[in-house]
Amino acid sequence: MIGVLSRFVIANGLADEVKTAFRGRPHSVDLHPGFVRMEVLSPQDTPNEIWLLTYWRSEADYREWHGSHSYRDSHAGIPKGLKLESSATQLRFFDFVCG
Repeated sequence: MIGVLSRFVIANGLADEVKTAFRGRPHSVDLHPGFVRMEVLSPQDTPNEIWLLTYWRSEADYREWHGSHSYRDSHAGIPKGLKLESSATQLRFFDFVCG
């Protein structure tokens, strides 16, 4: 199993709207082969920062989802006009060691 961390910082004051969108997300990724679970975190000291941690059976499963229509559809609820700090955006892959 692997973990994929997507970290981004909201640049234009829409953090609450983004968090609301995650709470109401369509859950389309949940049905994708290899998906295990997702957690959305926001540091208390920087509430405009979002950490999206997804767990997958394999990196190949993640990459297949990332290139799919389901990936594009899952972003339909993104608030209009959202701007991110591009220099703060990260995508990191982790090997799952234990839980």
